[in-house]
Amino acid sequence: MEDRSSDIIEIKDSSVNVRELMEEIESRLARKPVSKEELDRLSRWKFSPQSPEGYREFDAAETAHLFEKGISPPKFTNPRFKYIRGPIRWAFIKLIELYSFLDKKLSENRTRAFYSVLNELILLRGDHEKLKRKFEKFYNEFVELNYSLKREISPDFVWSNEFLYEEESLEESETVILSRLNPGDSVLAINPEWGKFLKQLLKAQIEFKAIVWNSAQYSYIKEHITNSIQYLSFDEMLPAPPLPTKIVSHSNLCLLPNWVLEKLFKSLATKTSPGTEFIFRYSNYSNRLVSPFQPVLLTQIEDSALREFIHKLGFKNIVETKSNDGFVVLSFRK
Repeated sequence: MEDRSSDIIEIKDSSVNVRELMEEIESRLARKPVSKEELDRLSRWKFSPQSPEGYREFDAAETAHLFEKGISPPKFTNPRFKYIRGPIRWAFIKLIELYSFLDKKLSENRTRAFYSVLNELILLRGDHEKLKRKFEKFYNEFVELNYSLKREISPDFVWSNEFLYEEESLEESETVILSRLNPGDSVLAINPEWGKFLKQLLKAQIEFKAIVWNSAQYSYIKEHITNSIQYLSFDEMLPAPPLPTKIVSHSNLCLLPNWVLEKLFKSLATKTSPGTEFIFRYSNYSNRLVSPFQPVLLTQIEDSALREFIHKLGFKNIVETKSNDGFVVLSFRK
């Protein structure tokens, strides 16, 4: 059993009976009173499908080692070999070792061919990951466009059904945001779009609460990712105080209307406590469409004017970090 996060437990051993394990958990819960938070956490446990070999990620180094390992002499622990002892056992072991040595020498061409195929598999795997990330960006843009045109669709992102530890397609600016969060932090995630960034928070074992202003996004996140999500209207904007000490938004601020952004920052100035840290990101250009025809985003942000606006609201320690993916990571404190 491997614990990948506080909410996700993966079982690789096919000999483990998931049904018996769940019955044991239920019987223990019946004997021991638990809190609602613990029940919510247990309800989000997921088990990998059973397979004859169990699930294991492809490891090129381990595969190459197994190929070169060759034949090993038996340990003679099986009772069927109990009569093979003394000089006969020694001769038997030496014969197997000689055969293994000759097999390696006679199969040098086969070994070179194997490594050639292995190298090609590694390259193909890298290309597959790049294509998958590019597809997700196009698909996310497609979903957003349809919702902006008031078309009702049911999105189905590939990453929503994958294991957490397999999803490594973070943008550089998202990595910057994650690097400033720790498992012990109290985090509020604002407008997490369709929840992909929330899966990274789960993977990093960072406890959080999240709010969205889109009912469709709320339903999708609640069904596929986490129950720690709250749907609010633009009139409410933020939950009632007290708010967590770290407030982040990985979504591009420029995708929101200008009046929503003004109201958001003013609400943060009035509802948060001194010492609260804020980490946002924005880009005046679409970073998801690989096309010469860029859409006009709802809001254009001017860097110096934004700093002055935030400073007048009483925020301090304003720092802008530009990343190579086209985003600016904006951090400041109350």
